[in-house]
Amino acid sequence: MGASAWDTETKRPIHVDQGVEGLPIGLAGGRYLCRACTDPLILKGARPEAKVTPHFAHQGGGPCRLPDREAQIDADDAVVIQLSHQIRALPGVTGCTLASPGDDPHQPIGLPPVVVAQCGETTVVIERPGTLPSPQAVRRRILAVRDQHAGAAHVWFLRRDPTRFGQLSSHTVRLGGRDVEHQRVAPTEQQLAILEAGGHVYWLDGKLVLVPYGYHSFRHPARPEQDWTAWPKWPRRKDPRDDWRISKPRPAPSADCWGLVPIALSSLTRNRAAFHPADAHKIMDELYAAQEGRYRWRDRRAREVYAERHAPRPPQPDASIPAAEAPATETEPAHVPELPQLPQPADQQAADASPPADVIPAPAPSANPSQPYPPPPAVLPTIPPPPQQLPSVPRAPRQRRWTDALRMLRRRRER
Repeated sequence: MGASAWDTETKRPIHVDQGVEGLPIGLAGGRYLCRACTDPLILKGARPEAKVTPHFAHQGGGPCRLPDREAQIDADDAVVIQLSHQIRALPGVTGCTLASPGDDPHQPIGLPPVVVAQCGETTVVIERPGTLPSPQAVRRRILAVRDQHAGAAHVWFLRRDPTRFGQLSSHTVRLGGRDVEHQRVAPTEQQLAILEAGGHVYWLDGKLVLVPYGYHSFRHPARPEQDWTAWPKWPRRKDPRDDWRISKPRPAPSADCWGLVPIALSSLTRNRAAFHPADAHKIMDELYAAQEGRYRWRDRRAREVYAERHAPRPPQPDASIPAAEAPATETEPAHVPELPQLPQPADQQAADASPPADVIPAPAPSANPSQPYPPPPAVLPTIPPPPQQLPSVPRAPRQRRWTDALRMLRRRRER
């Protein structure tokens, strides 16, 4: 019992789950062929009164001669049909059908059917292969899509292969002021052929779409007056000259590998009625802005390190040459403050006064006469401040006790 067959008239596969109403039943003149072994098939159960569900069967009721191939085709078709349901539910999608451009059961292309979606005024042909066939088969499908759907965007949703994704380590990018890990993958010959033909290669992981950008490794050139060696606070095992740049919105053919931006599948038709990874392109613009800022900072830092390491040092004094002795300076006499003059006694004032004319002046005193008063002290005595009277505190009234009451009672009795 087969779930699909190749229709030789419409040149497309027929799936019983998609409906077989209006199709002729039976052999129909060899119209239906097995997609695995190319033998004629019989359509059964298509009548309304049929007691069995619609299906395709080989002549004689026997199984397919290539059961493994038939099972693989049915499994790939189930994935594509599930994707068609997801695409049909996206906002802006007005139509969704299945087709197989360029395929032929006698010369199979090795790819499952495509989902042809109508998004506004644009048409998108979406591939969902389990594995990519040879580069020649990929180019054959691309040419067939161009012939049958001219101007349509050709998008390939690849399966996330853990073996290929584990070959390259992820790298850290700076987005929104925080570090984010982006996976990297090495493109294959088939993927490069899709890119060269103008197609879009994405990875579909559940409800996430991984959109690639080009990752180009390079080394900063060492210019004059720059020092790129042993930067302070820089990881020892990393060279500041090692850097990378981005190619967007599609990876350039010369890219060393591809970095992947994760976005939601529903965002492909969110902003406008077209199949466009606008969220991924916005992130790529941020990566480019961070790249330019990183370039300028490293270039400036290399110049700063060079200037710090080549700055002239201040001259150091030679220990073998004794330091010049400082010239001796004349000592200035200590300044003695002028003391206030004490009032002289009355007799001393009279003696100092000029004598009257009729009085004969006394002879001049000797060199060291004895003075009646001692010389004033060098330091004036400290005069204590006048005593301050403390404010009088009124006496607290004495509290009466029981003895006072007893004494007053005795006095009254004595009276």
